[in-house]
Amino acid sequence: MSNPFRHIPAVDRLLADPRVVSASKDLPELEVTAIVRQFLDNLRRDIAIEGTTILEKDIVPRLLEELENKGRGRFQAVINATGVLLHTNLGRAPLPDHAIERICSLGRGYLNLELNLDSGERGSRYRPVSRLFNLLISSEQGSPHINTNLDTIVVNNNAGAVLVTLKALTKGREVLVSRGQLVEIGGGFRIPEVMAASGCLLKEVGTTNRTRLRDYADAITPDTAAILLVHPSNYAMLGFTESVPREKLSQLAKERGLLLIEDIGSGAFRPFDQPLVSSALKYSDLVTYSGDKLFGGPQAGIISGRSDLVDMIKTDPLLRALRIDKLSLIALEAVLELHLNKDYERLPLAALASLDPEHLKSRAKHWLSQLGPGLRGEVIPSQSTMGGGSLPGETIPSWALALSSPQLSSEELAKWLRRSRPSIMGRILQDRVLLDPRTVLPFQDSEISQLLQKGVSACS
Repeated sequence: MSNPFRHIPAVDRLLADPRVVSASKDLPELEVTAIVRQFLDNLRRDIAIEGTTILEKDIVPRLLEELENKGRGRFQAVINATGVLLHTNLGRAPLPDHAIERICSLGRGYLNLELNLDSGERGSRYRPVSRLFNLLISSEQGSPHINTNLDTIVVNNNAGAVLVTLKALTKGREVLVSRGQLVEIGGGFRIPEVMAASGCLLKEVGTTNRTRLRDYADAITPDTAAILLVHPSNYAMLGFTESVPREKLSQLAKERGLLLIEDIGSGAFRPFDQPLVSSALKYSDLVTYSGDKLFGGPQAGIISGRSDLVDMIKTDPLLRALRIDKLSLIALEAVLELHLNKDYERLPLAALASLDPEHLKSRAKHWLSQLGPGLRGEVIPSQSTMGGGSLPGETIPSWALALSSPQLSSEELAKWLRRSRPSIMGRILQDRVLLDPRTVLPFQDSEISQLLQKGVSACS
C-alpha cells in the first residue's frame, strides 16, 4: 500500500522554492515559516481524515494561495469607492497631509509629550490640544477670547469619553435617558451597557418614539444626578415622534440641580453644520464627541464643557486607562490647526463632501472609457452618504460607474475588486457593482483605471 504522505515536501524545501520566496517577500521570515508549518500540518490532517493522495505539483499553488490570504489579512491601502465618506470598516476620516507630515516629523524621535520645556518638569499631554479645542469652540461661539469657564480633555474614543464622564460625575446615582435614545453604536456596544460599566443607574423616560419634558420632570428623584442626551447618530426616527429640545432640558436641569450631559457622537465643527459642538455647549454642561468623524482627525473621544467638571474627570483613575496615545495627539493638534485657520480644503473629508457632482460624473465617465475585456459599465446618478453614524438619513448627490460582467456575478465582481492590489471597495446595487468617485481620493483615479484596463478575462 502506497504512503499517502510521500509527496509532502519538507519545510526547508518549500521555503527555498522561488515561487514561495516571491509570494512572501513582504512577510517576516518567522511568520512565513509558521505559515508553511501550519499549512503542512493541515495538509497531513486532511490526508489522514479523507484518505486521499495529493500530488506534489498541487502543493505549492495551494501554499501560494494561503500566503496570499495571509498577506491580505495585514493592513494595506484600500480605495474607498463605496460612496460612504466615513466608512467605519475603512478607518473613517482620511487624515490630511498636514497631520501625516507632523506624525512623521515628531513620531520618529522624542518629543515634549509630558514635559514642560520652561520648567523642565512633568507637564500634561492634554494641554496643547485642550487649549486649541477651547479656542476653536470659543471662536465658533463668537468670542474673540478663550472662554475661561470652558475646558477640554481627550481620551481614546467617544465611548470612552462617555464612560469616564459618567463614572467621574454620576457613579452610584441615577441618569435619565429617553427610551428613544438608547442606541447601539458600532461593534455592538449599546448605551445602556456603557452606562452600566460607568457605575451610574440608568433610568429610562418616555417611550421609544415620544418623550416629553414632563417625562423627565416626573422621573427626577433625590438620587438623580444628570440627564443624558444621546444623538441618534446612525439612525433617523420619522413619523409620530416627539423629543425635548436641549434648551428646555437645560432649563429643567438647572432648576432641579442636575447636570445636562450630551453625547453628540460625530461632533461637528465648521464647515459642517450639525451636530455643532459650539451649539450644544450653549446649553449642555458637558459634551462628548469623536475625533475621527466630522472633525476629520484621528480616533479620539473629546470631552468639552464646564472647566470645574472637566477638572473632576481629570482626577478619575479611569482616565489613565483610556488616555490617548502620542501619535493620535500629534495628528489631532495638526487637524486643529487646519480648523483654526479655516483651511477646510486641506481636510480630505470636507474636500470630498463638497465635490461638484458634475466633476464626479466626468471622473466616472473616464473610468468607463478604460474598461478592459469582460467588463461592462454605465455612468448613473447616485447618492453618497456621510456614514460613520453621522448625518443619518441625509444623502449627497453623486455619480457612479455601475460595473457588470458576463463572466462574473456582482458578488464575484466585487470580490475581484477587493482582492486586487490595491484593493477597491464598491457597493452592490441591483446586481451591479457601483464605484462612486466622491470617496475616491484624486490620486487614486489612475490606479482604478489601470485595474479596469486589465479586465476580468483571466478570472472567467
